[in-house]
Amino acid sequence: MTITYIRTTRDRTVETGGVFALTVARDRHVAGFADAGISLGRADTSDAAFRPYVGLGVRTQIEGRTATAVAGYAGAPLSLVATGAQRAQVVGTASAGLSYRMTSGLELFSTVEAQTGRNDHRESINSGVRLRF
Repeated sequence: MTITYIRTTRDRTVETGGVFALTVARDRHVAGFADAGISLGRADTSDAAFRPYVGLGVRTQIEGRTATAVAGYAGAPLSLVATGAQRAQVVGTASAGLSYRMTSGLELFSTVEAQTGRNDHRESINSGVRLRF
């Protein structure tokens, strides 16, 4: 099980040049996630050059599901509120990947990851070179 917290900070922004110039307030947002799952794959300590893996899991958002921005027009109070997109509280996760060890500290890798929940979907593909020392 893994617990992850992400904190973002948005600085105050002030537009100039007219009555519709917008001021957006500074804000911090904290989101927390708990992940649990199972992965099957060849161990990092294996002598085999090819190391495939697959994983299935569940991610739940334990804090900070909705981000907001507060703003106002020039000379007016900060009374406009914009609500960001919500994430599903629970999503299923799946991943698969393959790495090829070129030397003891250098490998090529590629991974495919997806998460899906109620109106909340994300897919990604990553490839690259990993250097271990």
